[in-house]
Amino acid sequence: MLTKNLKTKSHIALLVANIIFGINFSIAKAVMPDQIKPMAFVVLRNVVGAFLFWATSCFLPKEKVAVRDILFLAVCSIFGVVINQILFLIGLNYTSPINSSIIISTNPIFAFILAMLILKENITFLKGIGLSIGLTGVLILILGNGSPDISSKTFLGDIATLVNTISWAFYTVIIKRMLEKYHHVTVMKWTFLFGMLITIMIGFPSLNNADWQAVTLKGWLGIGFVCVFATYLGYLLISYALRQLSPTIVSIYAYTSPVIAALMATIMGQGALNKNIVLSTMLIFVGVFVVSWQKKQGNNFHYSE
Repeated sequence: MLTKNLKTKSHIALLVANIIFGINFSIAKAVMPDQIKPMAFVVLRNVVGAFLFWATSCFLPKEKVAVRDILFLAVCSIFGVVINQILFLIGLNYTSPINSSIIISTNPIFAFILAMLILKENITFLKGIGLSIGLTGVLILILGNGSPDISSKTFLGDIATLVNTISWAFYTVIIKRMLEKYHHVTVMKWTFLFGMLITIMIGFPSLNNADWQAVTLKGWLGIGFVCVFATYLGYLLISYALRQLSPTIVSIYAYTSPVIAALMATIMGQGALNKNIVLSTMLIFVGVFVVSWQKKQGNNFHYSE
């Protein structure tokens, strides 16, 4: 049974992680694409993340991972690192931090659908209602003022972010048994290693053509925040909390990110609140709450940027 002190530390870890994720939307948006292109950013983010996770593992007891599990983690990295991070940064590059954060907050809903299909979890009437409410909020946000213009960069950014969210939800479902079997740092170091190798192959041209001398001090600080805090520290804190608390509790903290992102975006002049954003936010929160409220045990999802 968890001690009160351990529970408190886990809750603090969750709060800090989601504050970081909420700030991350505006910071990443501020440095793209003028300071760094999305694909180059993805490569840099994964290189730094992989290095820091492997460095951290050097201070922990050595843990042997079965070959079949290493291969499974390679597959997991495609959804949790490669697709997730590429579409997150590309989507954020085109859409607003507010839109991106709200769409990503639907992760628990999609994770529940995939858990039902993959893990054969039962769906109830209330869960179906919650799912419908949440998806309605997403549609209101994406469709905006009527029929969407597929040539609109904001629309394409919203779609990329939505696909990124579904990919991350799938990752959280399939990675669950690995987190139960191995230390969270072990899981992260292998996942990021494969993610780094794949993204280097995809994004090396963009990384190679980057004009690093043109990056300002402010730009480097922003890049450093995303790589160190939003990638390494954020993932580390979420993983730590997941070992102590249920995924249901972890997912609830994700609700704070859109609020923080909206405040940061407004402060930095990257967006403004309007009735569509407010309405979609309310619907998504209600939908996610209804779905999460029913999952008292056996939860198989959690949230990330």
